[in-house]
Amino acid sequence: MVQAGALLQLARLIGGPLPLSCDANMPSVVTVTEDMATGGQIWTRLYARRDGFPQIIHSSKRFAGPTGIEEYLGRGFGMALAISARNGMLMFRSDHYFLQIFGRRLRLPRWLSPGEMTVTHAERSDGRFEFTLEVKHPRFGVMIHQSAAFRDSTP
Repeated sequence: MVQAGALLQLARLIGGPLPLSCDANMPSVVTVTEDMATGGQIWTRLYARRDGFPQIIHSSKRFAGPTGIEEYLGRGFGMALAISARNGMLMFRSDHYFLQIFGRRLRLPRWLSPGEMTVTHAERSDGRFEFTLEVKHPRFGVMIHQSAAFRDSTP
């Protein structure tokens, strides 16, 4: 039987949009810039690793699709997001995943998705920003859980 986490290695085919290392307490950098092409934002995340080069993840959050906001992961793949605020946190949940090919947008069936993705953003009382990401598959359970606290860099 194939391990559930090994299935996420397939994400490398579209550029590795998920953190692949289990290293804890490692430095990371997140940069958000304007996406001139879509009016959205380009997010670049750099995750240091104990061994080897850091992993760099790029995505674009844009105002498009049936929910009004989506995250484009690259190579035609993306996910429509449902957004809500709860207990002082901003929550993004995957509504569905899609593939854009030859100018057409195809909604992927749930069985072909990595599972429901939930991302939360929360400001902490110490001035840091807390980020959590969880991917939960209906059959395999939690595939990824990531938690990080960031602070703005000082010039």
